[in-house]
Amino acid sequence: MIIDQLYQGMIAKLTAQGKIIEISNHLWSLDTNDKRVLFVYKIFEDYNAFPKVEEAKKNDNLSILYRNLGNISFQERKHHKAWQYYNLALSNATLCSENYCLALSNRSAAFYEMKKYNECIKDIESVLLLEYPKKILGKLMKRRELCNEALAIVIPNDEYLLDDILEMKCTKDSRYVAAGNKLEVVYSAEMGRHVIAKEDIKVGEVLAVEDPYFRLLLKSQLLCWCSYCLSRQMNLLPCDSCSLALYCSTECKDNAWKEYHSVECPLMVTLLDMDFTKLELLALRTVIKARQDHNSWDDLFKTINAADENFNSEFRGHVKINGQWVYDSKYYASIHTLATNLEKRSVSDIFQKAVTSAIFLRFLEMNTTFLNSDSDKEKEKIRNTVAGLLLLHSMTSPTNMHGTSTNANDENGDFVDDVNIASAAYAFFSLLNHSCAPNVVRCNKLGSARMTMFALRPIKKGMQIYDNYGSHHALEERLSRRATLNYQYKFTCMCEACVNDWPTYFQFMTDYKVIPPKLFNAKMKILDPDTLDNLKKGCIQAAIETYKRLCIMIEMLEPHAPCMELCDCQESMKQCIIIFEGVSETGCTQLIQWRDMLPTNFSGTGNSSVMEAFKALNLNF
Repeated sequence: MIIDQLYQGMIAKLTAQGKIIEISNHLWSLDTNDKRVLFVYKIFEDYNAFPKVEEAKKNDNLSILYRNLGNISFQERKHHKAWQYYNLALSNATLCSENYCLALSNRSAAFYEMKKYNECIKDIESVLLLEYPKKILGKLMKRRELCNEALAIVIPNDEYLLDDILEMKCTKDSRYVAAGNKLEVVYSAEMGRHVIAKEDIKVGEVLAVEDPYFRLLLKSQLLCWCSYCLSRQMNLLPCDSCSLALYCSTECKDNAWKEYHSVECPLMVTLLDMDFTKLELLALRTVIKARQDHNSWDDLFKTINAADENFNSEFRGHVKINGQWVYDSKYYASIHTLATNLEKRSVSDIFQKAVTSAIFLRFLEMNTTFLNSDSDKEKEKIRNTVAGLLLLHSMTSPTNMHGTSTNANDENGDFVDDVNIASAAYAFFSLLNHSCAPNVVRCNKLGSARMTMFALRPIKKGMQIYDNYGSHHALEERLSRRATLNYQYKFTCMCEACVNDWPTYFQFMTDYKVIPPKLFNAKMKILDPDTLDNLKKGCIQAAIETYKRLCIMIEMLEPHAPCMELCDCQESMKQCIIIFEGVSETGCTQLIQWRDMLPTNFSGTGNSSVMEAFKALNLNF
């Protein structure tokens, strides 16, 4: 049963029994997050409504099934699709077994056809270290020989130095370590914590670079990226226990296990099958990692107490390192103190989040050792604390977490398909307020979650730094933008684009705003058809040649905002930045729908089950 059905089913039961108003009033009267979650937990316990956790283990029969599906894709020359199936075959195979070896061997063949010769050799060498079937040795040796021959051909590889564009020129701030010293964090009753410019800032300047507290790979991307660091290194290695986590190296696998996966691992199948959202999974991982970052529960309690004591001070979210107050995403205190918007939430919203939190608490309690303690008194404190933290981060996640993405090429070879990869917790970037006409843009480096923030418009000293939460005036009309922002972020946008009702890009096309001819001609010269085509193709040389000219052009067009030419230049500047940070090759959007591939009654016991599954899929062998 998926989580939404479980929630709706409970609402239906309580409504039928006339208990909704009573429960809502009681929930609203509770004054702490742990009390709210434990109240809902008791309701589910009384109704015997908690879902059971499915066993997460390797399944060699599934490995065989997926390997053969990979073979079909391979024969159809859909090599990226075959690679994903072979990843699934590897994940489901018993470690170091014959099926494990065959999955690696077949994956090496897909790499060879994709001209990924180094990756092909790496998989072959991994097979040769294992007890592999001798019948495949000849093929592997021949394939390795062909790869070495291909690699002996020197292919020119132009490299361009991007340090001048991507590095932050100003000194890092001593407190807000992700930010440059041209920025300042201030507070007002109306805006809360927010960021302003301490001096004039030019378009294109790098203002902040931040690594997140952790990354959460999206379910749709589990087969394509390292689950820990988001690397695109394609020789992915499976978790030793479950079949749903892949890593680019043993180092990443070990780090993930230490930081959160040892707790998540036995829950993975259930978490995916119940279709929890990324925001809900972010909350769970935040709580797990907070504990794993500390030597003991007592140390975590001390961090929480210190963070709560500083909540209403200028050192909110800070920790003291060598006598210096520091605000840094790598410390849990910065994540613990992010805004919840609790006072703006409805009782139904709090109840729904408390339901998810109660279910997570049940999973942790019954299916992991996460809450274990030698002392009953401490165990109760641990349980209460975890209950409260789960609800806390169910409320901080929707308004503070950020997505990471890249551009992938479409069937025409244009890098215009936006691909969402992961979500992550960035403490500093969470301090930025929204505008539908932002003056900065963020971009993450491909193969990591490191996020860099660039000035998108000229910013004068004292002006606020405005990010964009996904609703932009060029793409969406004001009424729609405000509704979206109010639903997720709980505020009515009063940015300049909303106050002045700036037109969308398509409205510019029908109601054109004339700018001075010299500016128009200069813009057309910079963004001529060849340049636009090269940027679409992900050409790094074109991006480097165009970027600084675009920055100057945007400065010149700012007095004429809003206008079509400014939108064009800003979007082209963003495309340049995306190219600098890295675009993804063909296949990133060609994802197999592997969650839907198996019949619901597939048991995975015995070879006959595999053949039955193939018949159900209309596959003949």
